Amino acid sequence: MKKIGILVLSVFFTSLYSQKNCQGILIDSTTTQPIEFANIGIVGKGFGTVTNEKGEFNFTVPDSLANTPIKISMIGYHSKTLSLSKFSGVEKIKLSQSATNLNEVAVSVKKTKVKILGNDTKTTSMTAGFTKNTLGAELAVKLNIKHPKTHLRKFYLNIANNSIEKPIFRFNVYNKDEHGLPKDNILSQSIIIEFKEKKGLIELDLTPYNLYVDDDVFISVEWIKDLGDVKGLFFSTKMVGSATYFRQASQDKWSKIPIGVGLHAEVAY
Repeated sequence: MKKIGILVLSVFFTSLYSQKNCQGILIDSTTTQPIEFANIGIVGKGFGTVTNEKGEFNFTVPDSLANTPIKISMIGYHSKTLSLSKFSGVEKIKLSQSATNLNEVAVSVKKTKVKILGNDTKTTSMTAGFTKNTLGAELAVKLNIKHPKTHLRKFYLNIANNSIEKPIFRFNVYNKDEHGLPKDNILSQSIIIEFKEKKGLIELDLTPYNLYVDDDVFISVEWIKDLGDVKGLFFSTKMVGSATYFRQASQDKWSKIPIGVGLHAEVAY
């Protein structure tokens, strides 16, 4: 079996330099309740993490980036950018909720066409996955949308090998930037994927979320909880297919490799 470690393209020798600790607790500005699974990090630099169920976060930043702003973002909230000096202690940081605009889609009686987009593969002879237990790491595949008001109905992910108990991910949908890379998350609420199956096809029903798109989008799975050794989890992968996009931590930049991790979706138009 051929296994490919996707997120091992950059090595940071931070142990050779002094580092600053970034920690705190993220809470809702209105309810004062902790915000779970929010992304916190330095944009494009590979230093970041995801908050736990108590809203807590903790990661280190090298001195060379001490003056670089740290971005905090979460679906359904206004993003915030702060300097590292704001994280000198275990500070409580507040995020305010953003207004949610529900999509209004006209219903017609025309015949619906259903199609699978992305990498539909069930092979166990070629696999790929995360290689570091870095919260906020993501794998994504682009869906080529050719019809307006295309409905994203189901998301599929095929697990080739798994030794982790009850994996948990966040499902994200991004539009694309001018360079053809994932840009902004277009979801209005966080969609969590939890499954008990050790291996095989995982299906997520997207119809309750009313997801309609007019242009190409990226679907992704994000590593949001410390579940142990990520090398115990591998996804079916194909050599010829839609390329895989990845980033190594929260707020990191996106990169691309020419192999297809088996993320795919059922769409209708």
